[in-house]
Amino acid sequence: MKDWSIWTFCYAMGKLPYDFLSGSPVNSNRGVVDVPMLVTLLRSDDDEFVLIDTGFATGESMTGNKFADFVRSDQLLSRFGIDPGKIRKVILTHLHFDHAGNLPGFPNAEFFVQRYEYDAWKQVIAEFGDLENSKYHWAFSSLNREDFGVLDTLIKDGRVHFLDGDAEVANGVTCRLAKDTHTFGSQWIEIKTSRGAYVCAGDCCYTFENLRRMWPPGYIQGNAWSMLRTFEQMKVLAGPKLERLIPGHDIEVFDHFPTGAVNGVRFVEPHLSSRHNSLIPLSKCE
Repeated sequence: MKDWSIWTFCYAMGKLPYDFLSGSPVNSNRGVVDVPMLVTLLRSDDDEFVLIDTGFATGESMTGNKFADFVRSDQLLSRFGIDPGKIRKVILTHLHFDHAGNLPGFPNAEFFVQRYEYDAWKQVIAEFGDLENSKYHWAFSSLNREDFGVLDTLIKDGRVHFLDGDAEVANGVTCRLAKDTHTFGSQWIEIKTSRGAYVCAGDCCYTFENLRRMWPPGYIQGNAWSMLRTFEQMKVLAGPKLERLIPGHDIEVFDHFPTGAVNGVRFVEPHLSSRHNSLIPLSKCE
């Protein structure tokens, strides 16, 4: 079995109400929190790269708010000496703007997404396509329709693989369908390593608190009961202290794993293969 190094990078920082992430009403009226926007890079011990999510191409949200410390994901990897052209596989956990933008930044990659996720959002666009991308229209509060134009071109070029449920996309890297949770066809990623299986949750779990308390976030576009079932599946793998969980948007991730910063980009290193050098010493050279 391959071993995989895992690095999670913060490509932008936002702010959101606490209950948006960790659930209402238990966390309502508790102010706003810093929200990291994350992408995760996997590197196997024989130097295969898999990128989980691609972020967005500009520093602006669908509601018009701007993010701090924005770095495009392909440019981010270059800051760490990683050629974006070497990324051959990209997993899209779902098709919200902050996870599935900037696809042209990876010109040699093939993309993996759940078929149900794509089909359902295309139906939403067909039904409500006369609405503007605006915070006043919930259907498009997290969806950039321009990303779908890019994705459709990639589909025509044969660079998109549609998954119909759980699927292993690389040796030890398995996409797990979480149907009707955060979105229609969200998926989380199981990564087998020498220290056990890690869970890259995408937005199937925003925060560690979601799993600790078994409480869904305040903002989902699916079904809370389905999300609870997904939480149970992830907890089985992530360890009793969630020591192998990488949630989608939790600032606590920087306290949970070894961390560093290079050229203004914060990152964590949840697992390191014995064949790879740590990225953390790079941060000490700045």
